[in-house]
Amino acid sequence: MIEFFLTCVPPTANHQNKRIVRIRQWHHLADEPELVTAKAMIDGLLTPHRPRVPLTGPVTLTLEFTWPWRAADSRKVRARRLVPRPVRPDCSNLAKTTEDRLVALCFLDDDAQVVELVVHKFLGDHPGIGVRIESCLDPVQVIVPPGVIGEPREAAALF
Repeated sequence: MIEFFLTCVPPTANHQNKRIVRIRQWHHLADEPELVTAKAMIDGLLTPHRPRVPLTGPVTLTLEFTWPWRAADSRKVRARRLVPRPVRPDCSNLAKTTEDRLVALCFLDDDAQVVELVVHKFLGDHPGIGVRIESCLDPVQVIVPPGVIGEPREAAALF
């Protein structure tokens, strides 16, 4: 298992930040300058935690992004220590950018190894990015369709 916390203000730029550039007669997608800066920052923070060899096999990836409090947040809200952040960027875009950086820095062989992904977004006292990568050898609880194992579920009527 690899687990660490990167103390920083998580970037809001993600892999969706692309632009079309023309090189001679061809058009290509290129990263926006904000995304290039975000990738460089994440790479710099991840490098000290890089394993000697990439993890192999199925893994569970847990990411926790915590942004600093906004000026408008009251003392009552701040007393809760962590509150959900239901604004952009969305979890899937944050996860994709971070996964790509983990693969580029050889934490993983391929992002297809991630069979379970947990992403949290918060406002809190300690801004940063928490990362946990663990081997997924235990059986994963799966959602079984109604009627496959045992008696059909009552929820089957909803479908």
